[in-house]
Amino acid sequence: MSLPTDFLLATTNPIANRDQMAAEEDALAVLKTQTYKDARTRTAFLWRLAYGEDARAEALPMFEEAMDEYAFNYVLKAVASDENYPRLVRDFMPPHSWFGRSLPGARMGGDNPDNCYRVGGVAHGARYEVSGKVIGRPAANVSFTLVANYGTSVTLQTLDFNDVERASDGSFTITIDATPAQGRRNHLCTAPGCKFLFVRDSMSDWNQETPLALCLRRVDAPSADPLTIEQMAARAAHRMIEEVPLYYWFTRLFSGKPVNTFSVQLASGSLGGLVTQAGAQGRLKLADDEAAVVTVDPAGATYAGIVVHDWWFRTRPYWSHTASLTSPASTPDADGRFTYVVSAADPGVHNWIDTGGMRETLILYRWQGLPAQKVRQGPAIDPVRVVKLSELPRVLPKETVMTNSQGRAQQLESRLRGFARRLIEQ
Repeated sequence: MSLPTDFLLATTNPIANRDQMAAEEDALAVLKTQTYKDARTRTAFLWRLAYGEDARAEALPMFEEAMDEYAFNYVLKAVASDENYPRLVRDFMPPHSWFGRSLPGARMGGDNPDNCYRVGGVAHGARYEVSGKVIGRPAANVSFTLVANYGTSVTLQTLDFNDVERASDGSFTITIDATPAQGRRNHLCTAPGCKFLFVRDSMSDWNQETPLALCLRRVDAPSADPLTIEQMAARAAHRMIEEVPLYYWFTRLFSGKPVNTFSVQLASGSLGGLVTQAGAQGRLKLADDEAAVVTVDPAGATYAGIVVHDWWFRTRPYWSHTASLTSPASTPDADGRFTYVVSAADPGVHNWIDTGGMRETLILYRWQGLPAQKVRQGPAIDPVRVVKLSELPRVLPKETVMTNSQGRAQQLESRLRGFARRLIEQ
């Protein structure tokens, strides 16, 4: 199966497609239902109840917005969830406008600013095909995962794009059904409870890399009529409430850490994340005149990146601030590692992780596509060093690349330009 000839609406942005447009229209309709509104109210109540007095004062003004994003994340999953009429739908985006419509944000659960996340409904016992094509330069790391819950934390099977067989023009087909691969490279096998195909395109270079063009279709006959708006609303309502404990737990993996520490890196699959990924979790608490110095080893990963989140585990405004950096966007130390400075005030270094004025943040580092043979000692992070901003020249590597106001403006302009590629309409 190949991509339908009229499927893509833009030549350079494969997310601008007919399935995405239809899903967004349905999602906005779900927001108007009383079912959604009641569930959104209940969800916020449960989150407040869980945090009690532990929520930080600086985070409280962001609470309602964070709840809106959490709820809309589940709305997008619900409109993508019809296993009889599947469609891959982009999720986890910040608030944005395109094609004449404004969409709420959907960031939650430690979203990765470098990822294009897509979900599409898949059921065990049915047969599906994903038709795809490379457009331009693909993301540094792409994975196709079958998951058994809306929180995308129950992994059934993962296929790495590097293992996908492609035609000379970059096109490919992935089959999905209940039978084992039996030698088929481009195949995923479902299991009871399967809910979604979950696709992550992890982009190291926002200005050069492009998500894959993908279309998910059911091969065998549907067993029911398409979901109605009210049925989609009911699915969103049920799942956003049901999974509050799950995502509270994920958040507490970070907010429950001792301050100004990074945990020992863990295989993300053991925590419900990507099975081919390793990660490190941390929590920072810094005064206005302080900075955290973080040195990491990218360990030869095809994709590696650092990012800070607010107390509700949403990314900071990464499109307009250096709230995250990938390896290619960072300047290396002489030994091949990377040293970052995390602070609210600009420290004048290129590798600045901007907290956006927040004193307390949740910090995450990811390694994906690690080589079979370790590079140096493999994934590693040095103990966090908290110093006064004035002390940075004493503790930073001598080769640290500094920047002035002009250099920072150019860095931020490049980020904005790269992010804008995600919303290209032509």
